[in-house]
Amino acid sequence: MVHRIWRSFRERSCCGSGCVVFLIAIANLGSVAAQEPVTPENTELAELLASARDYKIRITKPDAVLKLREPPVLNFTNPERNQERGSVFVWMQDERPAVIGQFFCFDVMGRRATKHALHSLSASPLEARYHDSVAWSPQQPGLDWKPFADAPAVDASHAKRLLQMRQLTRRFKVNLIDPKDKATELRLAPRPLFEYSAPKVGVTDGGIFSYVIATDPEAILLVEAFDDGGQSGFRYAFARFHFYRLTAADGDKTVWDVPLDLDMKGNTIGNPATIKKVYNSYHP
Repeated sequence: MVHRIWRSFRERSCCGSGCVVFLIAIANLGSVAAQEPVTPENTELAELLASARDYKIRITKPDAVLKLREPPVLNFTNPERNQERGSVFVWMQDERPAVIGQFFCFDVMGRRATKHALHSLSASPLEARYHDSVAWSPQQPGLDWKPFADAPAVDASHAKRLLQMRQLTRRFKVNLIDPKDKATELRLAPRPLFEYSAPKVGVTDGGIFSYVIATDPEAILLVEAFDDGGQSGFRYAFARFHFYRLTAADGDKTVWDVPLDLDMKGNTIGNPATIKKVYNSYHP
């Protein structure tokens, strides 16, 4: 293409504005080449990001608007489940994640369908509006924080604290259990989805980890190194990203068990039966 442009300009006098136009054309070609190709996959991911931007999420007591973190913390695929493709987003309250969302597309009856799934990570009531309509309004705390049993002392080094948190996540065995009671052990993703620090609220370091099929998160684990009034330690909390039953065990002790929630199957946005749940998955 460059040669064709050069031949067209070579027939002219390459001076003054002619050379300027030629150089601009070459620069534009470089810019086009640097762009990502337009594919169905990239188009879907761009549409999911646009949907996330259309959400206005706030804490209602006290009133505070959450900020969408861009880009998504993960783009994932799941060929085992109807060719799912999606993105995971985080909305922040100051320095700490307050909402996590999983938006995805999948094959159903010869077409591509879309679902949005949101889980509260906040202790406060929330309201999420999508295209100016209330889509979700959980009133209860989204997480049940628990201390780690026999956790090491929190290290003074940031790098070593992050290593400690990663090691603590390996203690858990997490299972996804379908409606027929068939259990699938989920794989811990090798890297956290997101890391953060919120010293104003006593969080020295925090991480969001995921348990997956393929690269698709089915369960979320938050781990924090905290310093609360001079008392430091590690704590954790699980969050669901599927309506199937999910369990987590630390050794031979079950530490998390959320039931099958068939209300989410075929659920639609703004459904009064589900709108207040801390985890809500629906067709927009």
